[in-house]
Amino acid sequence: MIGFLFSQEFLDRLIIPIYYQVDFSSGYDSNIFLFSENDLEKKELGSASLRNIKYYDSDYYCPAFKLFYSPVLLNQYETNFIFKFQNKFYRTFNQKNTFSVNSKFEIKFGSYQWLKFGYNYSPHNYLKQFQDLDVFSKDYFDCTFSSSKKYVNYSFPITKKTWTRVILEISDFFYNEHFTEFDTQFHEFNWFFSHKWDKNLRYSLNISVGKGNNSTHLNGLLSSEYDRSYHSGNLKISRSMYNIRFLNLNRFYILFSTDYRNYLSEAIDDPLHSGRFHYDYQLYTSITKKLNSNYSLNLFMKLNKRYTISEFDWVQDLKSFNKFEMGIKFTFNGVYNIYR
Repeated sequence: MIGFLFSQEFLDRLIIPIYYQVDFSSGYDSNIFLFSENDLEKKELGSASLRNIKYYDSDYYCPAFKLFYSPVLLNQYETNFIFKFQNKFYRTFNQKNTFSVNSKFEIKFGSYQWLKFGYNYSPHNYLKQFQDLDVFSKDYFDCTFSSSKKYVNYSFPITKKTWTRVILEISDFFYNEHFTEFDTQFHEFNWFFSHKWDKNLRYSLNISVGKGNNSTHLNGLLSSEYDRSYHSGNLKISRSMYNIRFLNLNRFYILFSTDYRNYLSEAIDDPLHSGRFHYDYQLYTSITKKLNSNYSLNLFMKLNKRYTISEFDWVQDLKSFNKFEMGIKFTFNGVYNIYR
C-alpha cells in the first residue's frame, strides 16, 4: 500500500487540473433583524433593546470562492471534492457579518446517480438583542450562535426524464453563554424530484420533514425549564427555463416555498412557545446571462413573509415579519492546470 501511495501512477491520478469559481454579489436586505411590523412601529432607534442599531435595513457584499478537485481515486467512478468559503458583510451593522465553510465529497456511479457527503460550518451568526432570563437585570445582550450541518444524499434516475434525491441532515445550533437554553439539534429528511419537460424546461419538487430537539432543556438553569423543541415541514416548487430568446438569457428560475414549524411546548406559563406555530412563505426568482465562456451575471429577488399563529395576539405580532431582498452576482469560472 505504501508503494502504491507513492507510485507515479497514483501521483498521476492526483495531479489534475483544478477548477475554481469566484463569486461576488451585492444586494439590499429590507429587514436584517427580522423585526415584526409592531417592532418597526414601536421600537425607537437608540432604545435599550436596540442600542447601537441605527438602521433596520442594509446593503451587503458577499465574496465567495469555490474549489472543484476531481482526482481519479476509483477507475470505474468519478469522484469530486468541493470546497466553498464565503463572507457576507453588512454595511450598516458589522456584527451581522458572517463567514461560512462548506465541504462536500461526491461519487458518481452512473447517469444522475450520485452519493454525496457534506459538512457546513458557520461560527458566528447574529440575531439581535434580548434579555437574559437567568440574569435578574433589565440589560439586553447580543444573541449569537454557531451552526453546523452534516448530511448525506443519494440521487438516482426514475425515468429517462425524471430523477430523485433523498437527503438526511443533522444540524447543530449552539448559542452564546447568555442564551444556551436555545441550543438545538435538528434532524431533517428531504425528498427531491426533478423532471426535464424538454431540453429547455425543468420542474422540481422538494418535500422535507424534521424535528428540532432542545438539547439543553432542563439542564439546571432557570431559563431551561421550557422546552423549545419543534416539528417542521417544508415544501418547495421550482421551475427553470433555459436558452431564452428574450434578452438572450441563459436561465430564468423561479421558486416558491413554504415552511411550517410547530413548537411542542404545552406549558401554560410559556406563552411564547406553547401552542405556537408559523408558516414562512418565500418567493425567489433570478435570471442568469453568460457574458462569455468564463463570466456570467445573475440578478435575483426574494420575498419573505412569516405568519405566526398563537393564542396570544402579542406573540403573533412579535414573531410575524415581512422581508424583501434583491441583488446582483458576478461569477468567474477558471481552471488551474498544475502542469503549467
